[in-house]
Amino acid sequence: MNDMTAPSKSTPSLEEQLQLVFDEIDTKLQAIESGVLLQRQDLDKTVNQLAILVNECQNKPYASLMQLNLQGTVELCTRFAALYVNVLTDLKHNLSLNSVLVLTKQKRFMSHVLEVSGYGGNRAVLKLLLQKAREKKTRHLTENPAMVRAVMLGGVGDLEPADLVELTLEHSETSALLAIGLLLDRLPLTVTGDAGRTFLLEEYNPYDALRPLDQYRALISNIWMLCSYSTSPRKHDIKKHLNNWFKRVHKARGIQPKPLGSVKHVGNTDNKPVMAVIAETFKSVHAMYRWYAPMIKQLQRDYYLVMVGLKADVDEQSISLFDEFIEVPEEEMNLQPVLNQCTPDIAWFMSVGMRAWSISLANLRWAPLQAMSFGHPATSHSTEMDVVFATPNVYGGAGVVSENTLLLNSRVSNVAQAHKDLKLPPPAVLNDSTVQIAVPCNAMKINLNFVAALKEIERLASKPVRFMFFPNEYGVGHLSTEQRLRSHFPTALVARRTGYEAYLNLLNQNHLALSPFPFGNATSTIDCMVLGLPVISLIGTEPHSRTDFDILDSLGLADYCVADSVENYVQGVVRYLNEPGLLEELRGMVQSKNFMQEHTVLDNEFSVEMCAALNWACKHRDEVAGPRGLVFEGAGRWQA
Repeated sequence: MNDMTAPSKSTPSLEEQLQLVFDEIDTKLQAIESGVLLQRQDLDKTVNQLAILVNECQNKPYASLMQLNLQGTVELCTRFAALYVNVLTDLKHNLSLNSVLVLTKQKRFMSHVLEVSGYGGNRAVLKLLLQKAREKKTRHLTENPAMVRAVMLGGVGDLEPADLVELTLEHSETSALLAIGLLLDRLPLTVTGDAGRTFLLEEYNPYDALRPLDQYRALISNIWMLCSYSTSPRKHDIKKHLNNWFKRVHKARGIQPKPLGSVKHVGNTDNKPVMAVIAETFKSVHAMYRWYAPMIKQLQRDYYLVMVGLKADVDEQSISLFDEFIEVPEEEMNLQPVLNQCTPDIAWFMSVGMRAWSISLANLRWAPLQAMSFGHPATSHSTEMDVVFATPNVYGGAGVVSENTLLLNSRVSNVAQAHKDLKLPPPAVLNDSTVQIAVPCNAMKINLNFVAALKEIERLASKPVRFMFFPNEYGVGHLSTEQRLRSHFPTALVARRTGYEAYLNLLNQNHLALSPFPFGNATSTIDCMVLGLPVISLIGTEPHSRTDFDILDSLGLADYCVADSVENYVQGVVRYLNEPGLLEELRGMVQSKNFMQEHTVLDNEFSVEMCAALNWACKHRDEVAGPRGLVFEGAGRWQA
């Protein structure tokens, strides 16, 4: 493995520790290569063999090696890429629908290994396939084997607009899978990529052609959530079509809730109203727990609480907050066992969008009142979701979300509780010759407009700027993301996924943090406040464009840290960087808020009012479930 076989030392290097992992991947790759090159095996067999190995390479321990920028990793990626090239350029054989599906599920991995490999991307192979496709004109794109492979290989920014238009003229399972594959790209940082994603989100709906089969579940739920991160004005419209797919699953499987009140809960001795709390991810170490545990502790006073979730997404501490726990089957689409165990008065979704089963459940009428919070801060477009909670700062105006809104008067303030036994890093000693700027956000939130703003800040700054990105990618996805970001910012540090305290230590090494747009931050902004690190953000109309503002305004920092236009965002940051003493003054102001001292209250006005609003909505269900787009304020309802 070349540089991974350094002489032995008393403490083995990371490369030496991962040598065994390299050898295992090497052996498995050799087996596939032998079948392809020597045995000339069936294409479908190769695709399925790759799928098994790809799944392993995206989890520990293989992913621990695949995220390291080593000669051995590049070698493995090049061999993976060669296998994909072999499959996609073998035009003698048609790809079956199943192979198109399996390759679509591998699409991110395929693009990542091509970028990291000796191929340096997909350009040469894509050019070859497009040439072959042009030589054979067909009535439908999916009847052209070379064009199917070109769209399968290409990213959303790699294809000509005419090819995307041709794709949208067809409504078939194959065309739907090809469109999904293009929409899976988390980081389309080109003008054509951004425009192509917008076009597919707004102008194409082939998803009725997808049969209600479990094999499509992961892909459908993936783009259901990913659309929220687009810059498209109508990005959420696609959810209407995807929601219909989940409803067709319910019909095909005969999934139906039981009559209200027909299930009795032995533990509900006080005969409280039953609330089912849908927890997509709720381990006690997760940010969702920090935000929602205080609310649940308040709801305990008035409701018999039943948590619903996958066993892998919760733990004993989070389960202990509830009166009862219902486990979602591993076969996520089989919701009937869940429905059979509870007939709630209220179903509260802490978030919708992070798990397929939750999106599915959000499209069923399980309870008379169904409410959601902005754990994933975006509208659901579900006809079965009655209301969503919002604060005045998060509420961006009528018509922004599809649900009716319970507009709470309370600020979010300190509703997110602190990490237990958190060890904060010591005050940072910063080198002022270069301005270190943190960008603490998931890769999905980074888009072309945001990158353009960062480039302009870099250009106008009087001192050298070094960005530190925290994209939260893992395995070869980290290497690919690092490569894409460094193509724009050659000096950038792209941090690998790590533990929370190590993350805070890295974050603490920066002078300033920038929040992305239009999809901003929440927990990451809290993390910055914990460190006394200033955050600059941009306010918009959607909930996910206002979460930074909500937090910063509660600390009296909005006038200093929140911009109302991209131009003001850039100019505001540049002013802090270029005017002597101004950034230090801002840092001192943020640190003076003593966030951690205020970040320990378990009872808060927000949780109390949320409970009161739910009680009112439950009693006025007919009013709440009226025409969508209504806004209900507390005055005269749940507030005196």
